[in-house]
Amino acid sequence: MILALTSKSRRSSPAARRRATLRHGRSLIAREKARLVAHFRTVLAELRARDTSHLSTEQRAARAGLIVELQRYARTGRFPRNLDFPVIRMPYFVDAFGTRCAMAHLIESTGDTDLVARVARTANNAFIREIEGDAALRAWLDRAGLTASEAARIQPSYCFVTKAEACFCQNTGIDPVAVAEATVTAIQSDGSGKAKVDVLHGDASTSTMVGDTIDVYNAGPVGSPLLVAISNNGPSGSAVRLEADGNVQLTCSFDVPKISKQDAINAMLATPSGGEVSGCTDYLTKKDAVWGESQCGGEVDDDGGCALTAGGGGGASSLLLGSLVLAAATFARRRRARRRKASPQATSNR
Repeated sequence: MILALTSKSRRSSPAARRRATLRHGRSLIAREKARLVAHFRTVLAELRARDTSHLSTEQRAARAGLIVELQRYARTGRFPRNLDFPVIRMPYFVDAFGTRCAMAHLIESTGDTDLVARVARTANNAFIREIEGDAALRAWLDRAGLTASEAARIQPSYCFVTKAEACFCQNTGIDPVAVAEATVTAIQSDGSGKAKVDVLHGDASTSTMVGDTIDVYNAGPVGSPLLVAISNNGPSGSAVRLEADGNVQLTCSFDVPKISKQDAINAMLATPSGGEVSGCTDYLTKKDAVWGESQCGGEVDDDGGCALTAGGGGGASSLLLGSLVLAAATFARRRRARRRKASPQATSNR
């Protein structure tokens, strides 16, 4: 009896719950990938079953090649991640890490890189139904032997990331080797600015040094304390604001624990312990299991195709438009920061 109670106590301990939640977070990512793979499997079957007798020889050949390419894309299991729109699914043409969605990948595979770049720049989160009137896109679809409806079926939406990613980790740069404590010295109208490095944590061999002035985004007022990720290529520009009490100013509306400055530094410098989640998520989930929870709740089992908009009709829903407006400024700053960090290593991972 004593042994049974001890075993039960261990299973229900805070440490055991944190480990279970971390495993659950990893399983949710796996389930999200499985959902997308299943979506593509269904779409591939639909595409193959369509009557194409009305298409020209060239169109049928192009269509067949793209079906093979879509199957190859689905098999890789590398899909965009929604880091900007908590709770709702959202399509991405190209995500913040350069990952192409299925349609972007198919278009790019035929050499139309300019079209992909333009859509990513001007309508990155649009549903296919919202941009099907684009002349260049319609011309590509015609050459490919695909209809706009088929393109809409190909393109899914994306949801799952952990609350840690949604609230904190997405703002900490890519693979930082050091973290700078800095103070804002100047700001611009777009929220970017300059900051002076006061303290450095992590790899002391970086080119950034105490006393340097660095460019930052999401800067806040002059005098504001920040944490800035430093990579091997220099400051990422991705700034994490600190409150007057020393805790992190979080970027989400979820009911989550506070993050102290020291835990923020530790999380930014943490290395992954295995699986799909980042070292940052790993670290925070070990501190509190809430951080490993999905931002999307039970939605991850839905098919999530993009044949219709979020509102179920032909136009953009009010939820979609509201979310786009609220996220636009933050998303733009994050894209600029990540572009500054572009490197051969990042390019090779695409």
